[in-house]
Amino acid sequence: MFLRHQKEILALSSLIFLIILFIFEKYQSKLNFDILNKPAHLYQSFASNFTKSGRNSLLLCVGTLFAGITISLIFKGAELEIGLSTLSKRILSSMNSGYKFMSGRQGFGSGRKTKEALFAMKNGGEIGGISNDGNTCFMNSVLQSLASSKELLKFIDSYLYEEVEIKEAPGQPLLCKSTTPKEELVFTSALRSFLDGINGQYGSKGREFSAKPLLSKMPNGPKQNFFTGYNQEDAQEFYQLVMGLLEKEFKSSSKSRSSTPEVEGSDKGQNKISFIDRSSIPDLVQGCEKLGRLGKVYIPAFQVDPNLENSNNKFYPLELITPVDGISAERIGCLACGEVGGIRYSVNSGLSLNLPQNMHNSGYSLDELLNMWTEPEFIDDVNCNRCGLAQTKEFIVEKLSATNNEKIANQFKSRLDEIEKELPKAHITDEVFDKLSIKQMIRKTRKSKQILLSRPPPLLSMHINRSVFDPRTYMIVKNPSAVRFPLRLDLSSYIAEPNDINMDARISFKKGSSQENYSGRNETAGDSSSSELSDLEDEKPEVAGVNTANGTKEKPVTDSKFVYNLKAIISHFGTHNYGHYICFRKYRGSWWRISDESVYVVNEREVLNCQGTFMLFYEFDDGSEEKLIPLSQSDLAVLDNAAAPRQNMRERTPIENTNRSEVNTSDDEDNTSDESKSSSEEELTTAPADNETPSEQMDNFYNVEEVRAFHM
Repeated sequence: MFLRHQKEILALSSLIFLIILFIFEKYQSKLNFDILNKPAHLYQSFASNFTKSGRNSLLLCVGTLFAGITISLIFKGAELEIGLSTLSKRILSSMNSGYKFMSGRQGFGSGRKTKEALFAMKNGGEIGGISNDGNTCFMNSVLQSLASSKELLKFIDSYLYEEVEIKEAPGQPLLCKSTTPKEELVFTSALRSFLDGINGQYGSKGREFSAKPLLSKMPNGPKQNFFTGYNQEDAQEFYQLVMGLLEKEFKSSSKSRSSTPEVEGSDKGQNKISFIDRSSIPDLVQGCEKLGRLGKVYIPAFQVDPNLENSNNKFYPLELITPVDGISAERIGCLACGEVGGIRYSVNSGLSLNLPQNMHNSGYSLDELLNMWTEPEFIDDVNCNRCGLAQTKEFIVEKLSATNNEKIANQFKSRLDEIEKELPKAHITDEVFDKLSIKQMIRKTRKSKQILLSRPPPLLSMHINRSVFDPRTYMIVKNPSAVRFPLRLDLSSYIAEPNDINMDARISFKKGSSQENYSGRNETAGDSSSSELSDLEDEKPEVAGVNTANGTKEKPVTDSKFVYNLKAIISHFGTHNYGHYICFRKYRGSWWRISDESVYVVNEREVLNCQGTFMLFYEFDDGSEEKLIPLSQSDLAVLDNAAAPRQNMRERTPIENTNRSEVNTSDDEDNTSDESKSSSEEELTTAPADNETPSEQMDNFYNVEEVRAFHM
């Protein structure tokens, strides 16, 4: 009978294991042995094997666990000296990565019959999980997220396979894609095969995959420790590594990527920007034209180099390689004269949104974080070449009118003519300023710096940077504030195409923006930029939105061409240095919650209310619809009939508890009041909502957050 309760046995073994650690840590400060990490690895192996194996293997698992601990404690005298507190942290970290075994909610085997689970079954069933080989949850969550992107899979298929020449007629060869991957694309081929595996249709049984074969193809991949597996690393770093390897192998079989233009700060004769004439561009793509397509995008030359002559028909090319590549535009300009030394266009592979320093905030919406990323930054006491040259001109005019020396007057006139020739130009370069100005005439002004998206990528990844400095402990800690996000995101407010950019820094970056005139002239140098930004925010009219399940006031999505659909979320539980990554991703029309090997269906409400948001993946809505099998009326009737007994049982439970409390009134008044109080609370929490259908009520009944198992 005892063997039937697997979760209780696992919890008891965990408690015994931690008690042993506490005893050793209390009575023996430090131990010297080389394989301190073995118990943590054995615990995780024990938990995994016990939940997957039958009851007959219980004694073997327990024996393996404690035998490993005993052997590890016997071997001493090695060179490595580690405190037992370090061992405890590593074991807890390992337990966090395996806490999913405590929940008992895995796939369709838990008896949870909901609309979401039935819909997923009709469309192929479970997707594949990825085994945790020792702190590999950060890798597993990234791979699962990338597997949901059709843009990424389409990009890989575009260059992975060999082309076969078929001769249909003499002199007219036809090239077709084969099913054989190119030999030089080792990592791309392994990744495509792995993504196909976890995207498979496995019904109610599911399937587990190991990422070790894929990691063996990564030249600079995470290194494994023999005993503890991999180090706890950042999911965002692994994402950058994967996309970098894909880009490297793509470029090895095609043209190399063009460098990003550098206008300001470039040395003479170096980083020279080459522009292309319009007549030599057969397919001109600018701004957000043909959004979702990769390849070269052309930037107007006058925005890159404002001093370029005959720039109307010249362009600068930027090449987008992978689906996560987009183009950002940054403007830095003087708020006194309005000069902008060219717009800095650059290719990026995602956004990094910083959470504010305040860790006691109830939460932030994704729109608030994007507004923080795009809001202007004001910089005081910066040299401005144009303002300095204009001040030099005034100084020379004043000296010229006061001098009677003809030789000096001629020198002043010559310098003045050169200055008047340069001032009408759009940009005063450093070389011109050093040549014509006077050292005493350096002008300190205020500049603004702002960045917007010029062309969003087909697959937009956003990293929520939760690292903040704690002034109390002088350490970097994790900001636990919640992040609210929508299922559909409209990026139109954060995009400025080349034709929408103002080249005068005294007015708003984007034409038609609510920040139409922000020069900051009336502000003193000591004022903070936050006060200006708050004033600007107050002037913005409030736009009515739609309240979502997680409390986000989502912007109403109209007919904008910049609408993106949420595809995946990576969440992190734990502290800044330790914890566990899980993934929510949408595939075949269903939302899946994936914690390494544990895979099961969830609803949209559970997705929108997930905690610890670390990365978000949005994909461009190109209007295409996936062919899925909908639920029939008979399927819904079966769900309603199955939920009816559960609903009746929940309705009877408060009454039974009330009667039981009445029977116990003769024992103790305090106990009676407590019991009746708990009975009334249970009635309030278990009573179904009037506007919920029976299937939704049953879904709520089984909707137990797995986060509780983590905090146990």
